[in-house]
Amino acid sequence: MTSFNKSPTRLYKNPRDGKIMGVCAGIADYFDIKVGVVRVLTCIGLIPFGAFIVIAYFILGFALDPKPIDLYEDEQEEQFWKQARKSPDYTAADMRRRFRDIERRTGDMEAYMTSKRFKLDRELRALED
Repeated sequence: MTSFNKSPTRLYKNPRDGKIMGVCAGIADYFDIKVGVVRVLTCIGLIPFGAFIVIAYFILGFALDPKPIDLYEDEQEEQFWKQARKSPDYTAADMRRRFRDIERRTGDMEAYMTSKRFKLDRELRALED
C-alpha cells in the first residue's frame, strides 16, 4: 500500500489483532471500542441474521485493506483521529478553538515583531554583545 492511500479516517481490517480475518478487530479499532464487544455483537447478530452477517463478514474481509503499521505518527495522533471519528462535531469545534488561539498568538508575535519595542530590544541586545 502506498503512503498516499493511507487515511486515518478509513475503515481497515486488523489482522494482527483479529481472529479470522481481522474484520471485528478493525471495526473495534475504528470505533475505539473493545474487540470483544464487537465479537459478541457479531455472534448475537448471527442468530436473527446468520447468512447476511457471514456474507457481510467475508465481503469485508476481502474488500478492506489491512491497517498500515505506520498509519499514525504517534499515540497522540491515533487518539486524536479516534476521537474525531467518534464525535466529529466536537472535534471540529475544538479545532476551530485551537486555530483561533494559534491565530491570536501569531498576531501577538507579529505585532511585537513590527513594534518599536522589538527594535529597541534588538538594539539593546546588540549593544550588550
